[in-house]
Parts: sequence; C-alpha cells; structure tokens
Amino acid sequence: MTRIKRWLRPFLNLRVLWDVFMVWVALVNLNLILFDVTYLWLRPLYFRYVPPVVKIYDVVKGIEPHPLTSRFLEEVDATRALLAADPYSPELEEHVAELRGLSLRILRENPFERTGQGHSLDLIKQAIAQNTGYAATDLADDELLPQIADTLWPSDPTDLRFRLQQQVPPLRFAFEVNYYREYDRNGRLVDHFWIVDLPFLVLFWVEFLVRWGLALRRGTYARWFFFPIFNWYDVLGLIPTAYFRPFRLLRAVSMYMRLRRSELSGVGRDAFSRTAAYISNIITEEVSDRVALRILSELHEEISAGTHLRIARATIEPRRREIERVVASQLRQLLTDEATLDRFRSLLRLNLENSVEHARALSLVPLPDAVLRPVVRYTGEAILDATIETLTTTLDSDEGRQALQGLARAALNDLFYGPGLVEIEVVAKEIALQVIEHMQEVVRVKKWSLPDASEPLRDPEKPSKEAP
Repeated sequence: MTRIKRWLRPFLNLRVLWDVFMVWVALVNLNLILFDVTYLWLRPLYFRYVPPVVKIYDVVKGIEPHPLTSRFLEEVDATRALLAADPYSPELEEHVAELRGLSLRILRENPFERTGQGHSLDLIKQAIAQNTGYAATDLADDELLPQIADTLWPSDPTDLRFRLQQQVPPLRFAFEVNYYREYDRNGRLVDHFWIVDLPFLVLFWVEFLVRWGLALRRGTYARWFFFPIFNWYDVLGLIPTAYFRPFRLLRAVSMYMRLRRSELSGVGRDAFSRTAAYISNIITEEVSDRVALRILSELHEEISAGTHLRIARATIEPRRREIERVVASQLRQLLTDEATLDRFRSLLRLNLENSVEHARALSLVPLPDAVLRPVVRYTGEAILDATIETLTTTLDSDEGRQALQGLARAALNDLFYGPGLVEIEVVAKEIALQVIEHMQEVVRVKKWSLPDASEPLRDPEKPSKEAP
C-alpha cells in the first residue's frame, strides 16, 4: 500500500498534473509545427504511402489538384476507356488532338515549377525523348514541339494503346502528385494552419496569463512587468506568426525542467534521463578537462620562462605609490597598536634585565650591581615610555609620514629588486610548478570511470584485512 501511495504521489498534486498536461500539449503542438514545416517536402511520400493524410492536410495548406495536369490525366483515362470500348470510334481523333494540345501546354507552361517540382518536367522530357526518338535538346525548340507531340500521340489505335499502357504509367505519379496553390490578398500562398494552431495558442495564452497572475499574487517579482521579461521565451512563442513558432520548444523545455526540479514528480529520474545525464556529464568532463590541461600547460610554460615576474612588475609599478601608501598606513597602525606596544615593553624589560650582565659597556661602569641594575631598568623604561607616548604625534607629523613612506619604499625595493629576490623567486617558481603538475595529474583522472564515491578507496600500500 505504501508503494502504491508513493507511486501515486506525483499525480495527486494538481500543479504537477497541470505541468505534465502542458508539456504534452506543447510536444503535440511542436510535432504539428514540424509536420507542417516538412509537409510539402514529404508530400510525395505521404501521397504514395499514406493517401488519407494528403486528403486531409491538403485542405489545411490550401492545396488543390493542378488544373492542367489533372485535365491531362482525365484525358488519358478517357482515351484509354474509349480504346477499350471502340478502337475505331470517330471520337478517338478528338481525344488524341486533346492529348497533343495538353502535352504542348505542359511542355511550354511547366506546371511543376510553381510547386518546386521542376525535376518532374525533366523526367517527362527525358521519357518523351526516349519514346519519340528526338533528342532532349529538341524539346527546347518551340517549333519542333508540335511534331514531337504528333509523334508522341499517334493516331493509330495500336500504337496509341501501347503509349497509354506502357509509357504513361511510369510518369503518372509525377502528374498526380503535382498541385496548385493560390495566393491570398497579401500576396502569400494560402495556408490555413493557423486554424489548427489557434486552440494551442489560446491555451498557451491562458496558461501564461494565469501564471502571471499567480506570480503577482505571490509577489514573486518586484515589479509586475518582470514576469514577461524573465519568461521572454514564452512571450516569443505566443506571437501568432509562423516565424516565432519554434520558440515554443523552449516552453516545453522549461516545463520539463520545472517538473524535474519538483520533489513530487518523477520526471528526470527514469533510466533514460539518468543515462542521458551520465553521458552528458562524461562529455562535459572530457571537454572541461582538456581545456583545463591546456590552460595549466600554458601556465607552466609561462612560469618556467619567468613571464610571471614581468607581469607582476608591469602590474605593480604603475600603482607603486598606492602600495607604498597602504604599506605605510599598515606600519603606522602596527606601531600604534596597544597590544603590539605591550609586547614591545615586555621584550625591552627582559632586555634591560639581561643588559647589565651581558653588555660590555655597562660592565665598565664603576657602580655596584645593586645600584646599576635599577638605574638601567628605570632609565630604559622611562625612555621607552616617553618614546611610546610621543610616537603617535611623531608619526602624524609630515616628517613621520615621510619616514614611514621611505621605510615602505625600501621594503618594496628589497622585495622586488633586492639581492634575496633570486632565491625567493626560485623557491616560489618550484612551488608553483609542483602545484601545477599536481593539478594536471588530478585533472587527467577520469572521474566518471572511478568506482562509486560512496565506497572508500583502499590504500594500495596497506595489506587487505581479508588477505591470508
């Protein structure tokens, strides 16, 4: 029972159910749009293998049988029927004359060109040239066309029957599949797909307006007009023109992602989605690893060539005065910090205690140790206290600020141009290169091929507990 409830849980939420419904509606609409876009291209296949589709959808596209090719087929059928009933009928000559006239019109007017089936006329001309003995280039000569038509449709019943039974059927499909489309008042070909698309468009508009209203009610966005801006792909898909219909694919994608993020939906957790995500992660990791390795290799080469020092100096030199000012400010803060001064006092007192015993100059003073030690200590503490009390005032003066800035300048010079720079740079370079090499080793590892991360990896140097 618990399993059944868990299975039914995604369908108990109306919002999820509505999103699923809209996803299917969007997919159906997109399939219809794709079918409409490819219909004229695939119409010969539908005509041959799925005639009901052509019969229904020709009305939507405003397609009608072409008058000239349809009249030609009708005349071919009428002539064949007359030959079967009475080969020597006096009306036969009239039908033959009609076939010759229609053939001339087809060759001269090319009724296939308007529908993009110009290759059909080329096939017909090739067949006519083979059946009449004329060259294909002769069909371009308007003066020879009547003679070719007379040869193509002979008056002799036997030859005419041969033409109708053996030579016309292979070309019949080219005539049947040909069609005619009129232009509307705007100069565009007649197309009634908007009637099929209108119910979907209305449903999408209603759904968009309802979501907009709910977003305003919940205060999802700071301003009312932010909703169409953040959902721009929906707005483009709602424009009732053929050019913006492909944007409805984004609507289906956004709904799918919303269902996938929902805790009440199982969308995205099926085997197909997991497999697609797994393959996508592999491709993403391989591409990103190659890019990372290329960047790390170039960085390794630049550091080995010493480019980093030139870049650092070129970056720091224009801001030298700002850096000196910051360093001087930090020095002033350090020298006036109470905690630092307390530590300095403790250090000085310890030094004063040891100076009587270890300082050679004080050992030459002709005073007993009991007198010399207090004098040295009190004198040193007095000088230290006086110095500390006046240190802030001294540092705030112009001379003090210049002295601090000179100290900062000297520190920077020693750091970037001093004799110890070579040793520091060598150590820093070795550290940086080793870090880059370790990063390259890590990047080269194909993480997607590793075992499950939840299973701890055993150290190869440690023996297994299960080993005998």
